[in-house]
Formats: sequence, C-alpha cells, structure tokens
Amino acid sequence: MESKATMGKRISDLRKQKGMTQEQLANLVGVTAQAVSKWENDLSCPDISILPQLADALGVTTDQLLGKEPLRLLSVEGEKEGKRDHNVTVSLNLNRWEKIVFSLLLVGIGVVFLLNAMHIIQLGEGITFWSVLWPFLLTCMGIMLCRKDLSPVSLGIALFGLYMLLFNMGIIPAQYKLTWSMIWPAALILIGLTVLLGYLFPHRKGSGEGFFHVEKGDPVFEYTEEGGFINVDAAFSSQEKKVMGEEPFKGAKIDMSFGNLVVDLTGANIENGATIDADVSFGSLTLRLPASVGTKVDASAAFGGCNCPPGDPNAAVFIYLKGDVSFGKIEVEYV
Repeated sequence: MESKATMGKRISDLRKQKGMTQEQLANLVGVTAQAVSKWENDLSCPDISILPQLADALGVTTDQLLGKEPLRLLSVEGEKEGKRDHNVTVSLNLNRWEKIVFSLLLVGIGVVFLLNAMHIIQLGEGITFWSVLWPFLLTCMGIMLCRKDLSPVSLGIALFGLYMLLFNMGIIPAQYKLTWSMIWPAALILIGLTVLLGYLFPHRKGSGEGFFHVEKGDPVFEYTEEGGFINVDAAFSSQEKKVMGEEPFKGAKIDMSFGNLVVDLTGANIENGATIDADVSFGSLTLRLPASVGTKVDASAAFGGCNCPPGDPNAAVFIYLKGDVSFGKIEVEYV
C-alpha cells in the first residue's frame, strides 16, 4: 500500500532525520539546493535517473522513497519529546548441527537427573551431576559460538563455563571462587565490547556478528540554541556544528551516542564561566576552542577517555567542562 504522504514530505522528513541541510543533500545527488527545495515543497519531482542515488543518500530504498513501502520516521511529537528510534537487536544464532548438539545435551541432563531421582545411578559424594553438567553445557555452547565468531561474549561464555567446571570438580581451589559481584560487571563489559565491535566493524571476525545481530538505528541530530545556551542530541551520526553569533555563549548540554560529533566554538563569543555538560556513550565528542580560552575539567570515564588539556593557565576566559564518558571519548582541541 502506498503512503499518503507526498514525495516532497518524505524527502524532507528523511533529510531532517539524517541531520542534513538541503545544500548537503543537493551536493550528494549532484543538483542545486533550489532543486531540493522545490522537491520538498512539491513544486517539482526528482528526475527518475537520480532516484536510486537520492534513495541511497537518504538511507532508504527507491520503493520507500516512492511511498510503496512504509518508512520508519520520527514523528513530530517524538522529535519534540526527544524520542529516538535507534534500536540494538540481540539474537542467538546457531546453525542446524549446533542446535542438535545443544538439544541432545539438554536431553542428556534430563535423563541423568531422572535416573538419579529413581536411584538407578548414584552420583559421587560431594559432586552433583548438575554442578558438572551445567558448566560443561555452558562451555560447549561457548565453544560453538567461538567457532562461529570469536567475540568477547562467546569467549567469555566458554572460559566461564570451563572455570565453573574445574571449580565444581575441585581442581580450582576454593580461594579462587568468583563472586556474583565480580561476574555481573565482567558480563556487562563483555557485552558492551561485543556490541561496540559489532557496530564499528560489522563484517570482521570478532565483531560478535555470529552471536549478536547489531542493527544500526536511524541517525538523530537535534540542535537548538536559545539565550546563549545550546542543546545537542545526536545518535548514530557524524556531525560538525560551528557555533556562531554575537550573543555570548553561556553553555551547552550535549548528549552523544554511537557516532562522532565536533562542536566548533572558535567563532563564538564565549562568556567566562560558560559550562558544557557532555554525556558520551559509544561515541566521540570533540570540542574545538580558541587558543585564548582555558578549560577546567570535571569528567568521569568508564571504559573511555577524556583528552582535555587545560589550555592557557592565564586565560581571561575559562570554560567549565563536565563530562560523563562510557565506551567513548571527549577531546578538546585549541585552534
């Protein structure tokens, strides 16, 4: 069923969702900004010869661009409320033989449990079958996943299963017992690394593609400026924003995830004591400042970095940078 929205409306929505100007889109498809403006206002239509190139630039198929397939767009209400449409889908992916082995191991566990309950077999003293079989099962599953894709998660599953197998059999001494307070942070680290590798290197060995399917979300770039304060919300995009204007720059709130963002303040009238509050997750934020400005930094980084030199210690104007980094980085450049 064809969409009731006009092609101009679809082009406009897709362009804004990607954070592009009409001129940027025009450069990508080899037309003028005026031509793009006419398309979006339904005064003319793109030539059929550039439809594939236009669809590719907007990140959709030609059928979606023509309205023959539904589009996943941010609604106006969603944009106002700051809602995002960027999802990470995670799914277990085993081939036929791995599923058969996995199923037989489960059946084997059930059979031995049943025989033990019926007193047909008797397990060794101090060692339960479950304490041996579930780590063995976990190790086998980890090995199967490693064969498909040697990712941090698959390797972690195999090693943890092997550790628990050796520990429950008494081979690893009790003083080396892992506690839950150690296990869950390690699991979060492995999952985070696997998702990050899958996003940055989706087709390389070790990306986690065999275990995790990572689907990039739609690019988001929202920028507002009011009263000397700017607000930037960016995700799954690569953007550079130059802040201009004679109104004093008083501060910024920046939320950056899964992408790269450059905020250029070299042309801004920076007020002494301006505060930048930045939250960066799985991405990179670069703040470009004039050499005459100093920086006072209060940042925390979890599996990330903050390369923020203070600049001129005798500067008359200072910016206060508050940063929170998770699997990413914040950098300050002086020009």
